[in-house]
Amino acid sequence: MESKRKKRSPMMSIGVSIAFIVFALYSISLLFPFIWILINSFRNVDEWRSITSMTSYWSLPTNWDFSNYLTMLTESMGDNGSILEMLFYSLLLTVLGTIINVFFSACAAYVVAKYEFPGKKILYSLAIFAMVVPIVGTLPAQVKFMEFLHLDDTVIGVLFLYSGAFGFNFILLHSAFQGISWNYAEAAQMDGAGHFSIFFKVMIPMCRGPLISCAILQAIALWNDYSTPFLFLNSHKTLAVGLQAIQASLENSQNYPIMFAAIIVSILPVLILYAVFQKKIVENTVAGGLKG
Repeated sequence: MESKRKKRSPMMSIGVSIAFIVFALYSISLLFPFIWILINSFRNVDEWRSITSMTSYWSLPTNWDFSNYLTMLTESMGDNGSILEMLFYSLLLTVLGTIINVFFSACAAYVVAKYEFPGKKILYSLAIFAMVVPIVGTLPAQVKFMEFLHLDDTVIGVLFLYSGAFGFNFILLHSAFQGISWNYAEAAQMDGAGHFSIFFKVMIPMCRGPLISCAILQAIALWNDYSTPFLFLNSHKTLAVGLQAIQASLENSQNYPIMFAAIIVSILPVLILYAVFQKKIVENTVAGGLKG
């Protein structure tokens, strides 16, 4: 017989209502700039320049100018290159960087979670410590190291920086691999499977949900990454870096609707990715890590 749900006390109901209002206001504050940019991305430049009051920015465009998006995608933005070129490098670094980062994180997390070796606890502690150290404190060393390896201003160099195995994904995947029983590996060993076969054919499929969640979160982080391409890929701008350069170049002409269109294009892939896989992320992400 199903147990009856406990009724909420008046104080609990008030607390839930307050929390709902706070989160609703927070959601509105996040949607506010997106809607504002979306509306103004359809104005023509003459209408934008003629706006004199703040309320006019929220009015719908008199003439919806969809050519802003076509202009933004086809025309070159001066020395900054074209939006399509920026989009290409953003996609390239996001896809390859996500695959490389999640793969190496999974390898490191699996070894630390399932094998006993000297220094195992120290290695795990170092992974935690690496997350605590501010990234700004390591930038000078990274710049010198990349110059020494002659990998600065190259796509391979940026991917090399993205390949670090110790980070947020390592902690989450370590927890996920720990939750998988070793009996599956022992059964595979009885059938003649080696260490690599166990990892790729047994452990990876059983950890598919957490791996997908890590890949989605990592892809969003790399798509929005500004500092790494800015410092180590000067010749080829990504969208995150290029939008700032475009803003500077459009200040004189005040053709901000073009820039707004570029911002919408840069935001849409992340919104679509998160909307499609939101359920998968929530199902596999919990407070203390990931569930298998």
